[in-house]
Amino acid sequence: MCKQKVKINTDNYFKEEFPMRSFPKLFFVTSICALSALLPLTAYCASGIVSSSTVLDIETGSKFDQAEMLISGPGDFNQTITLYGDNTQIDIDDLGELPDGNYTYQIQYIQHGKTEYINDNKTGREGVPRNTGKIKTISGFFNVYESEFVTSDSIETESEFKDEQ
Repeated sequence: MCKQKVKINTDNYFKEEFPMRSFPKLFFVTSICALSALLPLTAYCASGIVSSSTVLDIETGSKFDQAEMLISGPGDFNQTITLYGDNTQIDIDDLGELPDGNYTYQIQYIQHGKTEYINDNKTGREGVPRNTGKIKTISGFFNVYESEFVTSDSIETESEFKDEQ
């Protein structure tokens, strides 16, 4: 057997291919590009449920059994609305008196599944029912002005009116 010592030159191995000071710049540029790609999506979500000046439409394109919508707004405005099955529209009159301002909402779409019974000796659960359905949650906002929902059409009409004057 030949035992020969071999020395490996590692001086160039640990040299940085890119200087470390360029990484913050790269991160910043990448972040700006990613955010600019998301801006159109944000604009869509802001007006996603306003279908007209008097109707909110929470249609998702997928079937649900029940939808729980929590709306919060100016002052102490808090209201929960429950919709079932194919009923996806909420009329502004159903919400009562709405002061002008910004409103936030959270909707939980519930798809009921089968009921299964849990028996787990470790947790002490015996015969406890559990629904295997699905829940999807979305949130966003809408605006109210002069007792109407603000739509993208009403914003464009108002800006055109100002331009004409």
